[in-house]
Amino acid sequence: MPDVDTRESSLINGIQNSAEKTPILLFPTHYLGNFVLGLPWVLKVLSVRPEAPVVLDARFGPLARLILPEHSRLILYPRQEMAAGQPFFSRLLHFWRFLVALRGTGSRVILDLEGERFSGILARLSGCPVRIGPMMKRAERFYTEIRDLNYQNHRFNAFGEIVSDFVDDDRPVTRLPFRVDQAALEVLGTLMPDWQSKTLVAIHPGASVPYKLWSQAYFAQLVGQLQDSGYQVVWVGAGEMDAQIIHAITEQIETDETINLCNRLSFSQLMALYQQSRFFVGSDSGPMHLAAATGAPVFALFGPSDEAIWAPLGEHSHLLRGTLCCASDCDAFHCRLDYRCMSSLQPEAVMEAINGRLPPLRVETR
Repeated sequence: MPDVDTRESSLINGIQNSAEKTPILLFPTHYLGNFVLGLPWVLKVLSVRPEAPVVLDARFGPLARLILPEHSRLILYPRQEMAAGQPFFSRLLHFWRFLVALRGTGSRVILDLEGERFSGILARLSGCPVRIGPMMKRAERFYTEIRDLNYQNHRFNAFGEIVSDFVDDDRPVTRLPFRVDQAALEVLGTLMPDWQSKTLVAIHPGASVPYKLWSQAYFAQLVGQLQDSGYQVVWVGAGEMDAQIIHAITEQIETDETINLCNRLSFSQLMALYQQSRFFVGSDSGPMHLAAATGAPVFALFGPSDEAIWAPLGEHSHLLRGTLCCASDCDAFHCRLDYRCMSSLQPEAVMEAINGRLPPLRVETR
């Protein structure tokens, strides 16, 4: 009689080789940019295994429902309900309910697209005998199949490497099929009267970390130039930091005609705005990747971020850098040249790039 290890190895090989089993797609990332870059691969797996359960951060459940097939089986990871400030037994109850849903899928294979310690633990707790995930510290404790991903290439490609056993070799399209309903457009009409007669530009001046931020003074100058060119600037963002940055910028605009929709839009309404905008301007951030995924022209303002890994995808995406390079030891935590790769990107250069790639508007003389 074969021993347990032999039987488990046979099971793993059978699932891996035939790819006939339905995998759990474990993707509870809390980073919007990562979520957007991984979604095309989730859609590709679902196109051949539509019954595959998808584990998402609850925050992105509404966004996923705008993109994934309507019958998709979603399991929402209750990150907010399990935050450190919540009562212990409430946190425990939410985690227990999540774990019951995860283990109740009936799947025998799980793909960890997230690749962080907590998702590795979730993969192990799933009860799946086949657990596929990326190389990381002590990955052997979490996965039965470890993938040494090439993180020097675009993060989009890394997600593809994880799901490669379950899809063909063709890369999925990066433009996502958002379903935006009439109600979202009606909300925009309420927030922006006469918006259909204006040429909208969506701007997100925030970022997840300070070194990705473009100068507030530069944003103010760019907005002035955009307004002079006939554009209606609309601020987007979420959270207190974005709100503070936008307030600081508008304080520096001589004639502020912008519309501030920060913290006022649902995902559906934000998608509607992106689809109605002539273009988007912003730093390396989740809202930037989301704008690119709608197919809107994107002008991404990059500094220390590695464009080989984090550049916006799509034929209408344009990456802009400053004229000066940083030192070779510049990183996300320190730059002895004060991140001049970002600070040397002037508003005039951004405006020139916009006019060079998009026909300028005709401003009516009054």
